[in-house]
Amino acid sequence: MPPSTRQVTILFADITDSTRLYDTLGGVKAQAMITACLSLLKKLVDDNAGTVVKTIGDAVLCIFQTPNQAAQTASRMHEAVSFDMTMMNANIHLRIGLHHGEVLFGPEDVHGDAVNVAARMVELAKADQIITNKGTLAMMTKALRHKARIVDRTRVRGKDDILEIHELIWGRPEQMTMNGSLTDPVIDSLTRTQTFLQIRYRHHRAMVDNTRPILTLGRGMANHLIIDDPLVSRMHARIELRRSRFMLIDQSTNGTFFKPRYKAPIILHRDETQLEEAGIIGLGQRVDDDHPLALRYRIL
Repeated sequence: MPPSTRQVTILFADITDSTRLYDTLGGVKAQAMITACLSLLKKLVDDNAGTVVKTIGDAVLCIFQTPNQAAQTASRMHEAVSFDMTMMNANIHLRIGLHHGEVLFGPEDVHGDAVNVAARMVELAKADQIITNKGTLAMMTKALRHKARIVDRTRVRGKDDILEIHELIWGRPEQMTMNGSLTDPVIDSLTRTQTFLQIRYRHHRAMVDNTRPILTLGRGMANHLIIDDPLVSRMHARIELRRSRFMLIDQSTNGTFFKPRYKAPIILHRDETQLEEAGIIGLGQRVDDDHPLALRYRIL
């Protein structure tokens, strides 16, 4: 029988920056974490009336009957990863792209222009984003359309038309919070056995050490430290323990202000620097020690 065709919504969900996971966690732990994440995504697809077609490296390709089902499942994927403490501590994030169109069904695979467009959507997505296009968005409910914003216009390889690209906003309203705040007795006990970095934000404290080698900072709800400010990017910066050095890495639009103690301030933009002794950090803006958004760090 010839292969069949029909209209479906294709969804690609990809684990971002998996190479970093291998560098940070080591091969065995990183592979186990990626496998667990993909298993979670597949279960969510099954639970929401979708079909998993295949996995491609660190990504899953699946199909749904409608864009509404795909969009709702994409949101649940982000939420599930964001609120899983193990994945959050490993700094796992997703990027998701979806597109509705006609696909050709083959043995354990799907083909056609719609699949290529969906692949382009996930390529355009950044960490914690859901990306689709105007045509697919127009088929969704009003409630979902109201959660979208236009982010770009681009061409897809093999097509002449320019696609209008939209981001679907997911999750609850972002509020400032911090996970894993530490008490003085816990900190005192840890300082006797290892070097670690402590960061303070208002009345909260968190640590970076050998068991928690990554701390993410930004406006998105998937971060360890969430700061709801318009100048702060969704995934703004992170602090990593790397070969006994604490590194501050900026990945933002507006840059990261950094003022070491007794030294001149610098501004990082898509760059990194080593943190030493103590100082203050500002996300997206210059801060002083009295600024309400100042992050104070020290290495103990």
